[in-house]
Amino acid sequence: MPSFRPLYRASSVPVDGENRSTKRSLSRDVMRKKLLRRNTLPDIQEEGLYTPLRRPSSYSVYNLLPPDAKRARDLEAGLDPPGHQLHSNVEMAAALVDQAMQGRYLPLPVVYHKDYDTAKRAFILYHQLYIARALVYVILMLLPFFEVPAWCNEKLPHPCGDPKKYPLSGLPYIHPYISLAIETCCVLLLAWSVALQRYFLGSSFWQNQISIYKVVLLVAMYISISASALGIAGDQGTKISMYLRILIPIVFSRAIRGCFRMTLLIVHTFMDITVLVVIFVMLSAWLGTTLFSESTIEFKDYGTSLLNLFVLLTTANNPSVWATAYRTNRFAFFFFSTYLLVGFFFLMNLAFSVVYSNYKTQMAVEVAKRITARQGNLRAAFSLLDIRHQEWIDGATMIALFLAIGRYRHIPDVRARTSHLFLALNKRGDFKIWSDEFEELCDVIAKEVERPPELRRRMSKSEMQFVNHPVYSYVVWGFTLGSLAAAITELNVNGSAKLLLLSIEFLFGWVFAMDALLKLCLQGWKSYWGRLLNKFDFVLTVLVVALHFSSFFYDGARPWVSYLLIVRGFRTIALLSLITRWRLMAQTLIVVIPATAPILALQFLICSAFSILGMHLFGGLVYEGNPALTGTQYLDLGFEVFNYNDYASAMATSFNLCVVNKWYVIMDGYAAATNSRWSRIFFMAFWAIAVVFTLNVVVAFFTEAFTNQMEKAERIRARELKRNAEEDARLGRKRSGMNLPFRATKSLSYYDLYEDIVKKT
Repeated sequence: MPSFRPLYRASSVPVDGENRSTKRSLSRDVMRKKLLRRNTLPDIQEEGLYTPLRRPSSYSVYNLLPPDAKRARDLEAGLDPPGHQLHSNVEMAAALVDQAMQGRYLPLPVVYHKDYDTAKRAFILYHQLYIARALVYVILMLLPFFEVPAWCNEKLPHPCGDPKKYPLSGLPYIHPYISLAIETCCVLLLAWSVALQRYFLGSSFWQNQISIYKVVLLVAMYISISASALGIAGDQGTKISMYLRILIPIVFSRAIRGCFRMTLLIVHTFMDITVLVVIFVMLSAWLGTTLFSESTIEFKDYGTSLLNLFVLLTTANNPSVWATAYRTNRFAFFFFSTYLLVGFFFLMNLAFSVVYSNYKTQMAVEVAKRITARQGNLRAAFSLLDIRHQEWIDGATMIALFLAIGRYRHIPDVRARTSHLFLALNKRGDFKIWSDEFEELCDVIAKEVERPPELRRRMSKSEMQFVNHPVYSYVVWGFTLGSLAAAITELNVNGSAKLLLLSIEFLFGWVFAMDALLKLCLQGWKSYWGRLLNKFDFVLTVLVVALHFSSFFYDGARPWVSYLLIVRGFRTIALLSLITRWRLMAQTLIVVIPATAPILALQFLICSAFSILGMHLFGGLVYEGNPALTGTQYLDLGFEVFNYNDYASAMATSFNLCVVNKWYVIMDGYAAATNSRWSRIFFMAFWAIAVVFTLNVVVAFFTEAFTNQMEKAERIRARELKRNAEEDARLGRKRSGMNLPFRATKSLSYYDLYEDIVKKT
């Protein structure tokens, strides 16, 4: 632990109030400098923070609020009343511990800022802008879909000339000045965000490389926008700006930046295996040319053999590329089968396993950074509390800290449980909390925070049996299937039968309304509305009843009941939840997909970069009547719609290249359009980077994340089944098979997902 002088040192020489205040200020400044210098934390603090840094004015009323209401109230609160010293040591330590429990850290420059209140408000505002920054990323990524391609010189609405001649996406284009205005607004919001970060971090802002990258990128964006607006750079300014936009999510988003950093750190591993694959293909091409140059046109020379065997490595042209050689000589099978076994089944899978193995190693590094940040916050908090430099904290200080943390996080009965929390930390039994014991503070408090809340409203046994009885559920499902059948039949008949079915549909609507009212009366609004299926039923039932009343005044409203009942019939998908395995899979997907969003976004950005580059290289080369494409397989198969004439078409082309099937047809088509074999390098690079490298990592990461969380959900369900079985046995009750308890795994961040994967590995 770093050594600090106490904040308030006793002096044997009497001094007046002014001198005492000056000495205290100097002592505090010295401690600030030492703590900032000795507690260097990794840069993982970024967006997505909702943590109050303000003590409520009324603790008794405040502690009765739910956690979400507490955070909303604190975030909306302004400055503290004059004369109240907010940033006392206990309050600052509580803020640091709260951040550590969330896997982030409160920057020490904020804690020791000369104007703590203003820095705190800037810090909170910066993190409140998380949604706004995410919206900026989305806008900048969607903007190229509606921008005029650089090769088009005509006026709107057809800037690329005759739309029948050039195959385009069909999306409407916006004026270049509108695009510049949108881009300018996005840059200004990001600049405001960086200015807030610069304020609450102070001089330490320039010590962080990411901060410098942000400033440099914003300056480059400003220069590019200004040059385009003034007409200095023309189309070149727009082209440069499109590439800079791709860098904005990578630089400003902590999640995407982490994925990008981990990807860059494993490039050397990918290059090692790439060299091995290239040597293998080159040697195989030489041998193939030697064996089959006289009998097949696919291997007539070394260049043709090299290209065909490279495509064969992706299996996109298998078996057509070696069908002629096999027809001529059956022993050719041994050459091509050996090539595929070694190249496709061994080397490509080896590349996949090596790349992802190293990616997981980098994940472990990211997890270590998070743990280091947490420990750094706790060390800083301990230093604030240990003002006498004793290397331990007494019980009174810890109780004060627990009470302060209780204002930030919902700890049940925090006042009554402070002694229990203290004893849980005091491993030595000396009633002193030492530094190593203090670092377990988050784990001890987390167990108290994660205690499941007790139900506020208790229902009688008869009520629960009536609402949740299997027979009642079967009846409701029977009415649902009957209404679905009636609605579908009503849409396919006419005459009196149609009127009869409409009347039956209204009857079904009132049955569903009575079901909703019955459940509301017995379960209460909060319990009823807590289920997603009940929300779905309630909204559609209200609409059906509203249409019933509207039909008395407007006959055209009656047919809409059929459509609503068909939509309500979609609830039958919930029957899949009766199969436990499927239910677990569905709820695990809901948890995993948001956590894997950063790596999916990285794959999108890579495809976007290749699409922009392809649009600038090959834009306008594919058009109706192009003599260079005559007789090519690209034109014969109708693949001319997959082109690089505009951004939307380029993204569709990139998607097809990721699928790999017949990707060589698009490559050969552009080789003919450009009349250059070197254009194939673009498509080969796309396959190597976007498919073999990043897409394989995305697929492997998602698969392992899903498997890991699925196993975690099954363990949770097994524990809950065991606990409920013991409770049922104790109370002497039976639980129906349709209503077995299940608690879905809680939503988690991508860092939580990293930590789970690393722990399992």
